[in-house]
Amino acid sequence: MNYDARPFGSRISAGSQRHPSFAIQGQEPYMLHLRSFTRTLHRQQINGVTFHFDPSHRHELDTLIRRFFAKPEQYPTLDIPEDTRGVFLLEGERQWVLKRNRLTHWKKQLQNFLGLKRSFGLHDLTNEFINLSVVSGKSALSPQVSAFGYKGRFPFLREEYLLVGFWADHCSVDDRLLAHPEQAETLLAAIFRLFGQMLDDDFVHMDPHPKNILVAADGRLRLIDFECCAHSVLDRDFSLGFLLGYFYRFWFRRFISQQDYDRLCETYLNAAQPNLDRTIFQPVYQRFRDQNVSRSTRYRILTCARAQAAFQREISGLPEQEQKPS
Repeated sequence: MNYDARPFGSRISAGSQRHPSFAIQGQEPYMLHLRSFTRTLHRQQINGVTFHFDPSHRHELDTLIRRFFAKPEQYPTLDIPEDTRGVFLLEGERQWVLKRNRLTHWKKQLQNFLGLKRSFGLHDLTNEFINLSVVSGKSALSPQVSAFGYKGRFPFLREEYLLVGFWADHCSVDDRLLAHPEQAETLLAAIFRLFGQMLDDDFVHMDPHPKNILVAADGRLRLIDFECCAHSVLDRDFSLGFLLGYFYRFWFRRFISQQDYDRLCETYLNAAQPNLDRTIFQPVYQRFRDQNVSRSTRYRILTCARAQAAFQREISGLPEQEQKPS
C-alpha cells in the first residue's frame, strides 16, 4: 500500500489521544468525540455512510466513492482481502487508497462510536484517522487523510472508511529486500535515519515493520498503517531503543544476522546519537530485539510516563529510587 504524505493536519489542533464524549441520536449518526478533527472537513452522506472530506478534493472523491459502492468487486485490492476488511485502489484525476473495515463485536462498536475507551487493536480506522490527523500536521513521513467515513446506528459503529492519497513508484522494504537481499545493510542505515527523524518530529509509530515502511524510486522512506501510534515522544532514548529493537524482531532478522544488526546499530548510534543515555536505551533495545511484547504493552509504555518508568525498572532490575525520573 502506497500513500501520499502531503500534510493536512495543520487544519486541526494536534490534541491529545482520543478523549471521551457523548453522541446524540438523530437521523444521521455523528461521532462527537471526533469533532475537533472533522470540524474543517466537508460532511455528507453517501449510501448511508457519513463521510468527512478534505474540501479541496471532495467533488472528485464523492464521484469515486459512489462508483466504488456501485461495483466494489471491480476495484483492485492492495492487501489480501478479509471478510471484515479490505484495501482498494481508486483512480480519478489521481490515485487514492480506500480502506474499509467492518466492526463485528458490539463492545468495539460502542467504544469507537462514543469514544468511551482507548482501544487500539488491529485494523481500527477510527484510531488511524485520529493518529494521522495529528501526525500529518507535523511530519512529512505520514500519509495525508483525504476522507474519513462511518456507518452505524446510535450508539453502535458498524463500518469505518479511511481514504488517503496513493504513493506511486514505491515498494515496501520487505518487497525490496526479497528482490534484492544484498541491499540490507545500505537500506538499514536509511531506516535508522528515518527512525531518528520520526523522533525529531515528535511521534512514535508502534508497528514499524518492513511492510509498513515504503521506499521511493529516489530512496526516500515513508511510513504507512498508523492504527497504533504515540502522538508525542516521552523519552527519546527509550523510544529509540524500542524502534531499533522491535524492527529487528519484526522482522528484519530474516535479512540480516543479529551480530551484523548490532554492529550497524552501533555505527548509527555513534555517528548520529552522541548524547544517547545507554542506561535507558540498552535494556529497552535488548528486550524488544529478543522478545515479543504485546501491542497493548507497547501502547501503554509509549503513551504513559508512569507505565514507561515501571517498564524501565522491570527490565533494568533497578529499584524505583535508582531509576532516572521520566
